[in-house]
Amino acid sequence: MAAEDKRERVIAAAADQFMRHGFTRTTMGQIAQAADISRPALYLLFPGKEPVFEASVRDLNRIRMAEIEAALSTCTSLRDQLLTACRLWLVQVFELKCNTPDARDMDDLAFPVVVEVYRALQERIAKIIEEGAKHLPASPQDLARGLVFAVRGLGTAARDPAEMLAMTELEVELFCRAVGC
Repeated sequence: MAAEDKRERVIAAAADQFMRHGFTRTTMGQIAQAADISRPALYLLFPGKEPVFEASVRDLNRIRMAEIEAALSTCTSLRDQLLTACRLWLVQVFELKCNTPDARDMDDLAFPVVVEVYRALQERIAKIIEEGAKHLPASPQDLARGLVFAVRGLGTAARDPAEMLAMTELEVELFCRAVGC
């Protein structure tokens, strides 16, 4: 098996383990077992748990961003684009945390890699705003950051994914009215 294929299998297995057990409770032994490789082979690919966690978070973000890009091609308005990006990234993360509470680490801003993937989302949303908004009361980057963290914050009040989606739709609608779409 090629080293890159093995690495990809480890990253996918690790993501599953981190979502099931959280960062602290996941061990390199569990990751190795889930990836069907030995612990020494795992350590040849990743020197520790933190690097495999980072690779897992980045890979999940790559997948999520690809889903967003594919879905954006069918959107006809700024509102639809923003709602699609928020739904596919932020609402799905909320749903994951509801269904798998130990997955919270995958969205914990105490981890620098999580901050990194949030920046990537903000950059994509800033581009959407820049291309579609008529009135920008602030920079697209500041508006994107505000929208991303406003929607993320809704998760503290939402009782379930349906309510999170409804609240997200309202937040995006209010945002769109503010920027003239």
